[in-house]
Order: sequence, then C-alpha cells, then structure tokens
Amino acid sequence: MKYSLPVHEFSFNKIKNGTRKVGVHLFDKQAQQIKIHDILELCNTSNKEKICCEVLGIAIFDNFNDLVDALTPQALGYTNKKEIMLRLERIYPVNVQKSCNAAGFFLKKIDENVNFNVRSEMER
Repeated sequence: MKYSLPVHEFSFNKIKNGTRKVGVHLFDKQAQQIKIHDILELCNTSNKEKICCEVLGIAIFDNFNDLVDALTPQALGYTNKKEIMLRLERIYPVNVQKSCNAAGFFLKKIDENVNFNVRSEMER
C-alpha cells in the first residue's frame, strides 16, 4: 500500500539527499496501518515536493527519548541526540508526544515513477 505523509522541509531534505534513513513520526492511527514494504509518499510541507520511499523496517517506542536513545544520530540525519530532541519538540509539542508512541520507519528512496495504489481514508 501507499500512504501520503506530510514532512517538514528540513527533514524532507535530509531524506531526499540520503543523510536521513529513518522517518520519525507519532505512532498515530495512520502510522499504525503502515507495514514493511509499504510505500510512503513524503510531501514537503513547504513546497509540496514529493518523494517515495519503501518501508524496510518499523521500530515502535514508548516515546521519542527512547527512539533517539536506541538509534544512532546519523541514522536520523544529525550529529548528536540533543539536536534531534530539539527538532522533535518543535514539530511535536510535549502534550502531543504523550498522546501516542513514537515510530521510526526505516526508509529506502525509490523511483517516483513506480505506480502504487493509494489506500483511501475509507479503507483505513
């Protein structure tokens, strides 16, 4: 299946240029539907540019602190954990972080010309 996810420009560019291998998201209802080998169509929230990535793995954590402690900063496109946590707190306020677990989607960029079916909201 293919899912569309909005991604902030800074993170989008890191995934696009290959310096970030793991997409970090709240493990909300949409994220709970995503499975290994599904396709994530990532949409840059600033300019609507899109890239497609295959999900190679999924790691679920109680919170973003545990996620950041378990993964290397380089996998997340950073040089240190403090910077990662600052960025995550800007995107996901603490009260929002407490409402869901954290998910790390291990990604591989794929050819955007590949055609996949998009699961509609009604099917979720």
